[in-house]
Amino acid sequence: MTRARSDVISRRLLFFALGVIFFGTAARRAYAVPQGETQASSQESTAFDNAFRLLSEGWQHNTLAEQKKAAGVLLAETDKLPDSDPRKARGLLMASGPYFDDMPLKIELVRRVVAIDEKNLGRNAPEVASDLRHLALFNMATGDFIESEKNYGRAVKIAEGAEQMDSFQRSIIFSEAADFQVRQKRYEDAERLMRRAVEVSAGLPAAHASMRLQFRGRLAEVLRLNGKQDEAERLMAEPPPASNTARADADFTSAENDSLRARQYKEQGKMEDAEVFYRHAISASERNPAGAPRLALDLNDLADIYHSEKREVEAEELYWRALSVREKSVSPETAADARVLSYPFSLQNFLRAQGRLSEIEPVYKQALAMQEQYLGPNDYSLSETMQMLASVYREEHNSAAALPLCRRALQIAEHNFGENSSRLAGLLGEYARNLDELGRTREAESMRMRSERILSGKTH
Repeated sequence: MTRARSDVISRRLLFFALGVIFFGTAARRAYAVPQGETQASSQESTAFDNAFRLLSEGWQHNTLAEQKKAAGVLLAETDKLPDSDPRKARGLLMASGPYFDDMPLKIELVRRVVAIDEKNLGRNAPEVASDLRHLALFNMATGDFIESEKNYGRAVKIAEGAEQMDSFQRSIIFSEAADFQVRQKRYEDAERLMRRAVEVSAGLPAAHASMRLQFRGRLAEVLRLNGKQDEAERLMAEPPPASNTARADADFTSAENDSLRARQYKEQGKMEDAEVFYRHAISASERNPAGAPRLALDLNDLADIYHSEKREVEAEELYWRALSVREKSVSPETAADARVLSYPFSLQNFLRAQGRLSEIEPVYKQALAMQEQYLGPNDYSLSETMQMLASVYREEHNSAAALPLCRRALQIAEHNFGENSSRLAGLLGEYARNLDELGRTREAESMRMRSERILSGKTH
């Protein structure tokens, strides 16, 4: 299995993890005030409760700017509470939610949550495991894999010994820790953790049948990465988990299962079988409004098959359709989905092969407009999109247009990840290549040296 393949899997799982991070945690978390501690005053309680409700109720329909404003109010009220008040951790965790464009602040807030819960509930409390899972995920998103590994390790250890912990939270901890191990190419460790996620998720109610199926599909992916192709095939040949949910859930489950089977056939080179299952998956996703992310992935994968078979007209139609589905699925309620717009790689490669690379420029510009609208002007996704567009300009020998993008992308990346994050290395390389194209070799060399220092860890 190629490194690119495992990176794609990791990226998909990271998006999934970010998507579920606050469901069933901050908004539903409730603690009892420790015995002997004084509850906050009635006036403080009212102000905190109102601020918490304002943010939580606006989560699904407010713009990111409105969410941040509400988060600022909640932070101010939360900081008035003593650390012994169990609502303080809940308020900090909820307030950290909208700050996707300020990961250092997000991480600092969750660190405070960990410290407060450890003090009030004990180092091995189930709530601490959930806190550590949040922190580890954000560490991974910023490229701090050392801290991420440490925090996932503690979270897993607590979850293993906390059988009274909610099965949903336990299974998420195991699956996210497995994803971390996949990113580190430690496939045996990933397999062990993913098996635990599948095992624990078996205790979830029928309403979570689709999640159980997703975990099973991820285990199959990890098994293939670990060289256990036969076991992966047997696992995917098993019937899907029983479900008594509504038709929309049945459609989602059908799409998920068919999509996994299609990918399996595609990897085996059985393109005719893969096409049949992709079409089944697409049909099921089209019947479920919540299936847009899956629909876009399947449309793209089927387009790849058509492109490989020189069925270019059919391939192009599906590539553009996949992009349209992604763009139309973005709304104030699904703002984080705008980040996926940074990576129209399949469409870009198709257009390049057709000698029409310039047609990808409006796609990136549209992505930038939507990301700024829904996520704000400093979200890290804008940096990634600017880097991609800059690379297109360079390929078209227009580095003069690329440089302002590289400059702004670097500012955004430094704001989100810090000046010495490994997330900057690729961007610095792109900046250097464009400077070289313009004959500014001394500046280019400076960028390359900075990238090398970051990757080597010699930043001082």
